[in-house]
Amino acid sequence: MKKYLKKIAYFLTVVIVFGNSCADSFLNLEDTSTLKPENFPTKVEDLEYLITSCYVFVSDFNLYGKRVMAKGSFVTDHTVDLAFTEFPEWNTMATNNLSSDNEWLETLWFGYYKMVNASNLVLEVAGRFDVENMDQKSQTRFEQITGEAYFWRAWAYQQLLQFFGEGYPCNGDGGKQGVVLFTENQTSIQAMNIPRSTVDEVYTQVISDYKAAESRLPDKWDNITDMSRPTKYSVKSFLGQVYLFQGNYDLTKTELKNVIDNSGKSLLPFDDYAKMFNEDQIRFNNESIQEINFKDHSASGWGNWGGGEGSMHAMVISLCVEHENGDPDQVGWSNLFFHDANIDRFGNDPRLHIAALEPGTKLQFGNEEVTVMKYIIDKDDYDVRGWAVKKYNPLTYSTYAVEVSVGINMYLMRLADVYLMYAEACQATNDEGNAREYLNRVRRRAFNQPVDTPSGVDITSSGTQLRDDIREERFLELCAEGIQHWVDVCRWKTLDKEINQWYKMTAVGPPVYSSSSLYYPIPKAEMERNTAMTQSEGYINR
Repeated sequence: MKKYLKKIAYFLTVVIVFGNSCADSFLNLEDTSTLKPENFPTKVEDLEYLITSCYVFVSDFNLYGKRVMAKGSFVTDHTVDLAFTEFPEWNTMATNNLSSDNEWLETLWFGYYKMVNASNLVLEVAGRFDVENMDQKSQTRFEQITGEAYFWRAWAYQQLLQFFGEGYPCNGDGGKQGVVLFTENQTSIQAMNIPRSTVDEVYTQVISDYKAAESRLPDKWDNITDMSRPTKYSVKSFLGQVYLFQGNYDLTKTELKNVIDNSGKSLLPFDDYAKMFNEDQIRFNNESIQEINFKDHSASGWGNWGGGEGSMHAMVISLCVEHENGDPDQVGWSNLFFHDANIDRFGNDPRLHIAALEPGTKLQFGNEEVTVMKYIIDKDDYDVRGWAVKKYNPLTYSTYAVEVSVGINMYLMRLADVYLMYAEACQATNDEGNAREYLNRVRRRAFNQPVDTPSGVDITSSGTQLRDDIREERFLELCAEGIQHWVDVCRWKTLDKEINQWYKMTAVGPPVYSSSSLYYPIPKAEMERNTAMTQSEGYINR
């Protein structure tokens, strides 16, 4: 995929050159150098430029390139606490007291809509192609590209619902407000001034798009440069997830069992699992189903701001270390640390040391051994144990050494998540045997036990306790990895219970829970642009 990022730069150069040429001869109405619908895109190769934008935007600064977790879900679900407390945007997130004027919410909103618009553009221009007169190779790639566009549009709308929709159909909220639904790019402000669709309506579009993608995408990709593209089993995994969120457990089981039985995926052995979130990870490993491909270093300047192909997420959660000479050092901005309560929540589960890093741990930074320090925070009166987040954090170099553009790949979906979603659907349909088995497969691997053999760490509960055990297993397995835990506590409506049990205090005060804490407000700037929208219940524009 990285070769296509280079093509984008070339493509933009061509546009600028052609644009200047046109400007020099603006009276020539027949200037053939101008890029316009009649001459671009006209070939499948041209579509490659357009579909690449989806991959650029998912790894962009607004989303997984920096903000989606560190300035979003990690803070509102209390994966992390604040070491830096001078930004009101972070402070209101940490206390679950969001407001529509929080500018960081706006970047999430527009980040996902950039993906929607990019997908819409691919599908729009693809409709002009004469597919029947293409050679077979071009037809195959054309279908794949449109399948990728359908996938990313569905995925982007699913993510928008998970942040900004007023609830989940599985708990009766499908008729509440979702997000604005565009399946074509609009050409005027007036055309974009439309109300929000319901949660149910958006999910109907998401399912339709996933099914369109499934019929066009291959079972797998053979070329390493294509590995970050979605496959048929990526689609089935997310489609099963959508059915789970709708409360359609039979369809959830059908889709996810197909992935389990036919994708060829398997849980990694413990030794590979233990390093799958750091720089010595096996990229596109056999557990990974959908993965974002990153690369170290920035093209110029810092991180994504300087054209980098890595993520700046690690910069925000970077380690605090002590050098051999005793000097303390923050190897990035070091703004967020692993919430103290999560240390107790993990207990003796080995995954604590996969999700987080304990002070006193020795690391090798090049030729120097450094010691992980207790996290440095800006409040003297707030005593913490100060563990760092370990997932997606480099353990052998400073983020500054790569211009804060870190090339650790991130997982949007992996088989362990599929197992646990399948277990959840089985429990909901009274298939407790399979619910326990797939829960325990994930659990056995975590304790370095044979995955398919009963063990002493197995969960043996039933009924409501089994349901709660599956839920807690999702926390233990997926903590500090993505937006999964935020989604879980919102769809289960358990955020208030978690705050009362675990997260009674943050560096900026106690969280304040209300029913509107389960979704983000529509950004004020967007409400002002689209006056046909109604703000989410419990929020006002201010």
